[in-house]
Amino acid sequence: MKQHNLVFAFLFFTLSVPSLLIAGSDSSIVSYNQGLSFFSKNHFEEALSLFLQAADQNFNSWQSYQMAGYCYFQLRDKNSALEAFGESLKINPHNAHLVKVYNDLKEGAAILPLRPVADAGILQPGT
Repeated sequence: MKQHNLVFAFLFFTLSVPSLLIAGSDSSIVSYNQGLSFFSKNHFEEALSLFLQAADQNFNSWQSYQMAGYCYFQLRDKNSALEAFGESLKINPHNAHLVKVYNDLKEGAAILPLRPVADAGILQPGT
């Protein structure tokens, strides 16, 4: 009987977790894309909230952390911007543009306000 319960638990876990991850990814994409919309309208506090929500929903979303960093910077919160940029770079250390922005900001060479790269586009599932 215990073996049947263990098999059932294993099957339930292996069948349900992928669907939970996919659902979480979809909601993080929606939050991220809504954040981009607010950011483009200079509504940085609203955008920040959505980018942080997207990051909470998908801890591997380096784009969400990057955009949260831009929001913090627009809101003149240098330390939080550095922290968010650092989180993005932990996930995607090969982001050459963000490495430069991060180093310039850390060294005091960045001039307010920073703008994200022009090609920051809409996220699609699986990206």
